[in-house]
Amino acid sequence: MVGFYKHDIPAWMDGTEGLSDGAYRTYHVIVQLIMLNEGPIALNERGIAGRCNQSIKSFRVHLDALFAAGKLILVDGRLSNPRAQTELQAVMKNRANASLGGLSGKKSAQKSSEQGVSNASAPDGVAIDAAKTLKNNDASEAPLNIGSSLKEKRREDTPIVPKGTDPEGFTEFRAAYPRRSTAFPTTQARKRWLEARRRGAKPDEIIAGARAYAAEQSRIGKVGTEFVQSADVWLNRQRWGDYLDAEASPQPKPSAPVSDETWRERVLTWRARGGHWPWRPCPPPDDPRTLVPHHVLAEFGLRAQQHGQPPALMTGTR
Repeated sequence: MVGFYKHDIPAWMDGTEGLSDGAYRTYHVIVQLIMLNEGPIALNERGIAGRCNQSIKSFRVHLDALFAAGKLILVDGRLSNPRAQTELQAVMKNRANASLGGLSGKKSAQKSSEQGVSNASAPDGVAIDAAKTLKNNDASEAPLNIGSSLKEKRREDTPIVPKGTDPEGFTEFRAAYPRRSTAFPTTQARKRWLEARRRGAKPDEIIAGARAYAAEQSRIGKVGTEFVQSADVWLNRQRWGDYLDAEASPQPKPSAPVSDETWRERVLTWRARGGHWPWRPCPPPDDPRTLVPHHVLAEFGLRAQQHGQPPALMTGTR
């Protein structure tokens, strides 16, 4: 078992730069298992997905991406990585050199020849079986069959909640929340939902905020990507308050008109936050119903459109 090996950080960063978060996690876990196993590992989807803290469906998506990128190779049902194989060859060579360097004299050399390189550094009277390089398991299967997977362990520690026992409104919230690139974190989201309810949040307000957030993420093209905030984090940060519309959370009308300078600061913040616009009930600048003055939109290269059409860039403006 290889417990330590040299890690070329620049090469790793260059080689994984184009991977998504889920694919990166999958690649990292599989490479570590290959090194622990000292060779290709069996494609045990359940075991590896558990170590990656992913569902089997998500794991398969990430695995296909790694195959397409040439990061992993599947041969006879086993996963292999060319760079890992090169590193393992170097480790084996260093082992052989280290074990041979500790011997002296004809008697020791003869003993090494009889026992093999793998036994050269063993204590007197102890023989190492090269076919069993790990402590208690067959080398080809050990990394995947040591007890239960991490995901299965979490399931054992988490009480089983019967179906139909979701707290009030949680099912509607889950349906309204925008889809992300990873599976919905049901357990953690349910926990955060209950915490929000204990703090006095109303289910209708949270659900309305989730729907408004989903509409925003759909408008800016982020639904289904890793840029959608995880539902448990969104609940923990009480983000529904940023998206309550005028009907769900009435707000007093401003006593004085908003100045052009304030509108400019808001548009700049909107751009810097990638489309997040917390100043409700005024729609954002890319909405035909926006209240941002036309001349302020023009300063940022935006042009007011008819209802149902997105704003377009103006020519001849900064």
